[in-house]
Amino acid sequence: MKLSMVFALALTRRGALGLSTRTFATRRPDSFLARLGGVKRAPRLAPRPATVEGAAPDRPPTLPSGTFRPKQSLGQNYLSDQNYATKIVDSLGDDSERGRRVVELGPGLGALTRLLLRQYPEMVAVEIDGRAVELLEEAYPAPFTVLHSDVLAVDYTKLAAARGGRLSVIGNLPYYITSQILFCLCDHHASVSRAVVTMQHEVALRLVAKPRTKDYGILSVVFQLYASPKIAFKIPHTAFYPQPKVTSALVAIDFPEGGVELPVDPRKLRTVVTTAFRQRRKMLRQSLKSILNGATLPDQFATKRPEELAPAEFLDLTGAIYGFDGDGGAHDGTPIWRTQKLRKGEF
Repeated sequence: MKLSMVFALALTRRGALGLSTRTFATRRPDSFLARLGGVKRAPRLAPRPATVEGAAPDRPPTLPSGTFRPKQSLGQNYLSDQNYATKIVDSLGDDSERGRRVVELGPGLGALTRLLLRQYPEMVAVEIDGRAVELLEEAYPAPFTVLHSDVLAVDYTKLAAARGGRLSVIGNLPYYITSQILFCLCDHHASVSRAVVTMQHEVALRLVAKPRTKDYGILSVVFQLYASPKIAFKIPHTAFYPQPKVTSALVAIDFPEGGVELPVDPRKLRTVVTTAFRQRRKMLRQSLKSILNGATLPDQFATKRPEELAPAEFLDLTGAIYGFDGDGGAHDGTPIWRTQKLRKGEF
């Protein structure tokens, strides 16, 4: 049997098995392919640099394999679904001139940034990853500003003053510090108008939970006293890269204008709330024994468990223990609710 017939038979059998003849052919040396009809192997392309400049206008940027890998230490899960990116941006609704009061937390590769800049060209982004800072500064020049900083270290009260009013915050929050970022915004409640942020769906449920439910806890009490949180929509794990093992959600948090005036010292309120929920299944007369100093709780609280009290009742409970002589609530961003050690920031 001639060689040409053997080769043709091999190709026929390969096709019958459902395998690509092109794949078979391109594995042969270039000289052999030339004799079959001048087909040559395509040249191997060099890896593309980690840049957003070449990204298609209708989708977030993608990265070639092996470059700019997400850092697990920073909890990086980049948003990669264009439809959800658009829905998140549309949920912000800032009305400041050219978006001067828009602040994006952790922009990463700019999936949200690229869309935000169409409406808010003078916005600010806060990013701790130096690689992303360099990438964003190269792709999106002034008047867009990138602060190379830890989002927990930024003085949002000072930033709001510099930007001419209360801030509109947006961002895809790292799961491992979501609560601390939320508490940080709560400490700056008088300087933040609205926060539209993604988080683990489980955390989102805690923000909006009602008394006598398993999700009700410290986050529920604090954010229902200081703001009005609402779950906008859920986001599947497939909308991120790398894909997390949990479902996420977008939460909109609206802070009242002028901040919140509390009838008790917010530091004392924090002590009461955190101490009570440390033993959430025990009655308050038992769980709060360490801060009562021998005093007796009023009957309306003594036999209740913390999960039974509405947020406003924790103000009455704090007043019953420490008195109603608070300063109305700090308005200068003083750390009260956040506890993680702060790192130095640019602003």
